[in-house]
Amino acid sequence: MPHFYLHFRTPTNFHRDEEGSTFADLDHAYLDVCEAIPDIAADMWRSSLGSPGEDHLECAFEIADSAGLILMNVPFLEILDPARNRFCWKLRPDLC
Repeated sequence: MPHFYLHFRTPTNFHRDEEGSTFADLDHAYLDVCEAIPDIAADMWRSSLGSPGEDHLECAFEIADSAGLILMNVPFLEILDPARNRFCWKLRPDLC
């Protein structure tokens, strides 16, 4: 099974995942990150991890493969406020 590294980026810091985790594929790594984001964001708002005034919606996970290549960027905004997310997918009527 593939090994992925889930690096965590805030507006002011970068936390490198040195151990990584094993997932069946990139989709499973993505789903794991998506499930973790709400709890992490809540912890950040309650703790001193974030700087005062820091926008936690600007945080993101970067999923990297075992060679260190960033495969996917998962912004907190995508999960916590999808209506504001500029990456929202919409169906194109001309392709339906």
